[in-house]
Amino acid sequence: MQRTFPSLMLATGLALSGHAMAGDLLKFQDNSLTYLNGDNFNEMNFNDEEQRSQSTFSFEHASGWGWGDVFMFIDYVNADNMQYSGNHLFSMDAKEKSNFYYMEINPRVSGSWLTGQSLAFGPVKDVLAAFVYEKGNGGPGTENYLYGMGLDWDAPGFAFLQTNLYRVKINNNVFFDYDFLGSETAGDAGNGYAEQLTIAGAYPFAIGEQSFVIDGYADWRSASKEANTQTSLGSSIQVKWDAGKELFGEARKLYVGTELNMWHNKYGIKPIDGSDDGFDQVAVQGIVKYHF
Repeated sequence: MQRTFPSLMLATGLALSGHAMAGDLLKFQDNSLTYLNGDNFNEMNFNDEEQRSQSTFSFEHASGWGWGDVFMFIDYVNADNMQYSGNHLFSMDAKEKSNFYYMEINPRVSGSWLTGQSLAFGPVKDVLAAFVYEKGNGGPGTENYLYGMGLDWDAPGFAFLQTNLYRVKINNNVFFDYDFLGSETAGDAGNGYAEQLTIAGAYPFAIGEQSFVIDGYADWRSASKEANTQTSLGSSIQVKWDAGKELFGEARKLYVGTELNMWHNKYGIKPIDGSDDGFDQVAVQGIVKYHF
């Protein structure tokens, strides 16, 4: 659903890439490696003293094609405490590891390409069919499928701005598995459907001769009665300085900055006590990102 530092989003490199390539199909591509480190992450183990730090290593790929675009990433997260999962009604079981991965593959197909005519109207540049595959072995151990519709917007000053509305197929989230007095079967627990709205964008700006970019996303996901989740909101906002331009004379290559990673009702998980409370998070991370 949301990446750890997360998404999430169409990478800034998709819009800011200096690697545009000729050809009828491939218009441009950008790859990047990112290192993040921060603290105050909610590991959802019901102990306020266990708000811990973690490091994330991420590979991202973004490309634009004649038929649409693709964004994908894989995160490897190393936390300084064990990750928790299990039966949400009774207890959280600590796993014998302090690291996990999470990945997403996000292809979108241009409606203008499909129909052979421009679907632009007003501030909307294109209408797209949008898809996401989510897979990870940390947190809720998710494997989800998302499908829906996206809009690309012509927003002044933005390198890109997009909105995507999805139907979410939730599959076997281990946080939500339960069999309480026969009310759920083990095979069906943790499965269900929800809706998700994703907003993502990037806004470059300058202060004097220094170049910066603010980019990020917000994911709102509805509650799912079948998967026993509640409404959640996750977002990640990054502010990055174009260090490569200043230090090495190579713009849009090396960025350093900070990220604010926020959650309300993280992963949509409900507390063991059955209350309407949720797991909230405001974590700050430092970032080093290299595009190639």
